[in-house]
Amino acid sequence: MFSIKTSKGSVPFTRFVGPFINGRFQPTLSSTPAKRQLLNPSTEELLETVHEAGPEDVDHAVQCAQAALKGPWKAFTGRQRRNLLLDIAQTLEKNMWKLTVLEAACGKPINEAKLDIEECIECFRYFAGHADKLHGQGFATEDGHKSYTVRKPIGVCGLITSFNYPLLLASWKIAPALAAGNTIILKPAPQTPLSSLMLGELIAEHTNLPEGVFNVLPGGEAVGAAIVNHKGINKCSFTGSGNVGRKVMAGAANSNLKPITLELGGKSPLIVFADADLDQAVEDVFGAIFSNMGQNCCAGSRLYLESGIEDKFLEKLKARAEQVKVGDTLDEAYNFGALVDRVQFERVMNFIESAKQDGQKLLTGGKRHGTKGYFIEPTIFTNVPETCTLAKDEVFGPVLSVMKPFTSIEEVLERANATPYGLASGVWTKNLSKAEQCIQELETGLTWVNCYNMCSAHLPFGGVKESGFGKDLGTEAVYEYTTVKAVTVRV
Repeated sequence: MFSIKTSKGSVPFTRFVGPFINGRFQPTLSSTPAKRQLLNPSTEELLETVHEAGPEDVDHAVQCAQAALKGPWKAFTGRQRRNLLLDIAQTLEKNMWKLTVLEAACGKPINEAKLDIEECIECFRYFAGHADKLHGQGFATEDGHKSYTVRKPIGVCGLITSFNYPLLLASWKIAPALAAGNTIILKPAPQTPLSSLMLGELIAEHTNLPEGVFNVLPGGEAVGAAIVNHKGINKCSFTGSGNVGRKVMAGAANSNLKPITLELGGKSPLIVFADADLDQAVEDVFGAIFSNMGQNCCAGSRLYLESGIEDKFLEKLKARAEQVKVGDTLDEAYNFGALVDRVQFERVMNFIESAKQDGQKLLTGGKRHGTKGYFIEPTIFTNVPETCTLAKDEVFGPVLSVMKPFTSIEEVLERANATPYGLASGVWTKNLSKAEQCIQELETGLTWVNCYNMCSAHLPFGGVKESGFGKDLGTEAVYEYTTVKAVTVRV
């Protein structure tokens, strides 16, 4: 057992030993076994030591997942899969506090972590509704034939997630994959495997999911590469950086041409027109960039303000940013947490220091908070030119680039689209015509109008351009985990 201290007392946990394969924790089969020390990013103290998987464990998990496809899981009806997903949701709900603590121990404010777990529960409940409604299409013919389509599970799915929303991003992939009748090998980010490992334990103890259907392999790049390149895996879904996404795409092509879903980075534009409700826009912009300390693929990191409102808007935004209470994420008294680890902390600080050296104007923040923990103050730079590194590269931290003001809708749309990324965008205006023009012309997979970061299980989530392709969430996500067979019968 190990425990995590919170402001409400210590919370005990099972010690997660080794990979979770075939319904149980097992010692790694790796010829070079590795242990990873996980630090609490708020205190830099040891949280837990995880025994990581190796490529040999990927082979073992694939064998178990393939066997499960041919075993009792194959006989599960849509109704049984629906009930299973509802059981998983109920199990998560009963263990919400423990899962919240595990997520918060990774640097996320505990109240934000609680919202994440609530969304995980909703995700499983939503996709439960799809499990008994998978269907094809029938076609009328005039030549004595009957034609129709059948939608089938794709097979063994390799799911690779990032560190910023550990269990939530996993749920976005696990729930539709199970609803469609697939088996799963999940590789959580090496910094944040604990909630995914606990999910495996909870599913094994509290549901009737057959052994081998759900497997969790903690580990780093070697495990991810083994999953992507494995010919026994039929589908990969990846959330992470563009550089790794390219490796996933190459590995999938070079192995067995497996289909993939990629949810990659972003440099999302936020556009505020002069007619917007400025107080609401300030609050939304604050959340767009500083939620989860900017560790968000959708983070609205480029702010475009219509000429004439910039002084008033930035005064309000600066005041809002300086209201945050930075501190221990396991204490409910604080609402702004730490970056996930030292590597990410140093990467973001390098962006900030480079921007200062380049002469960018700092409005607020720009430095480490305190002397212990990976805390960075909410940081805002103003009048940032489009050519600046800060304006072009994904920082993945609490840093906002306020771009030079715009004077026309045509100008701001051209500037907002001048990026290789295309994940998300936000628009604030009371003018429906302006909003609609932005919706139609912004080159992003998601656009929010007079709000931001509203991700519902029923809406597809994913980007365009170098932010990836394919969808998490929504009916489209179920289709990502199925194949379609066309059938013609002489009658």
